[in-house]
Amino acid sequence: MVAGVKTGTVLLGFVLLLGCAPGEPPPIRVTIIGVDGATWRVIDPLLAQGALPNLAELLERGVRAPLRSRAPLVSPPVWTTIATGKLRAEHGITEFHTKGALVSSRDRRVPALWNLLSRAGRRVAVIGWWATYPAEHVDGVIISERALKTREADIKALFRRRLQPSQATALAYPPETLELLAAHLGDAPPLEGVDEKGKTIETMRVEDAAVTHALLALRAQGRPFDLEMILLRGVDPVSHFFWKYLEPDDPAYAEAERPSPEEVAQFANVIPDHYRWVDGLIAKLVADDPSRVFVILSDHGFEAGQQRFHTGTILSGTHKTEAAQDGVLVLAGGPIRRGAALDQSAIEDVTPTVLHLLGLEVARDFAGRVLEDAIDDDWAASHPIAWIDAYPGPAGDLPEAREPSVPAVDERLREELRALGYIE
Repeated sequence: MVAGVKTGTVLLGFVLLLGCAPGEPPPIRVTIIGVDGATWRVIDPLLAQGALPNLAELLERGVRAPLRSRAPLVSPPVWTTIATGKLRAEHGITEFHTKGALVSSRDRRVPALWNLLSRAGRRVAVIGWWATYPAEHVDGVIISERALKTREADIKALFRRRLQPSQATALAYPPETLELLAAHLGDAPPLEGVDEKGKTIETMRVEDAAVTHALLALRAQGRPFDLEMILLRGVDPVSHFFWKYLEPDDPAYAEAERPSPEEVAQFANVIPDHYRWVDGLIAKLVADDPSRVFVILSDHGFEAGQQRFHTGTILSGTHKTEAAQDGVLVLAGGPIRRGAALDQSAIEDVTPTVLHLLGLEVARDFAGRVLEDAIDDDWAASHPIAWIDAYPGPAGDLPEAREPSVPAVDERLREELRALGYIE
């Protein structure tokens, strides 16, 4: 009798923890993992080799598709379309900078997923997403993309109040969450034989790991997040710098541009190794909470070819033509179909699909659609799409006064973008 009472108490506690009544299924929670620049062109050969076991497991119980992007293939506007369901002409983010200043959440004219969820009383965690600085006030956490450029000295200055309160709140909301991130922004693991450009690659590997571990630390603090959104940016610069070693014989390269056999032997695995690194990070997030719906996606693909940027920088991997316009999309868990493939999806479809999975209304003025073919028929039949004409503004909850920038943080981000040739 005592054992039965104890078992019933445990089950009741588990139901209450999930936030649903007895007999009801647990609520759907969604994790979006953005992998900047990821392409099936690299992923499929690695899957065939068994080199991405964690992504392969998600594909076995989920859906894959090419994710059609929108040219020009510039990260901030594309990631903002993914987060808002609106195209750049409407959401207002068009480049890495506006009027000489780095792109800001203040430049976005429409609400993003984290705003819509917060207004509905749902918890969110957003880490490293483009154009989230200054961090908006949400029900949950936002750690902006510029916070990834903080280092130990910046954090010490912040909590000794050498930074102004508005600067602290701008980097992350609530500002004390910066400590979770900073704990993982330590020294980068060395990459053998890499020149100066390799410093950026090492930094990005560390930042991808820091984003992942910060989310794990946030999960451990208490109530679960209904929506998690993180952006792992390392694949993009790795691909820009090292693509010619992956496909040295591609006809896009003139004879004089092709690497030597010795260089190919030294650097051919740099891009595949970073994909394997990301696969390991995804594994940690899935293992920590396998009940969630996982959405893995990228903003565009990649291709061989010399790309000359504003500064005169020439890189061997690019994403400027039709060949690189498709990114990747993987959905797995919950009501997602198992082992299916869609012919096409688009970046503007992500927001309406995520809102529908979370039980929120889908706006008729979104540029995209709910990816109904990715959803199990039985679940879809019992969960018809709820429609609303449009979600009202404002875009987000920000203080009226503009906060001063954090010079060391801004300059680190500018240096990275200059190295990639994105800004002058």
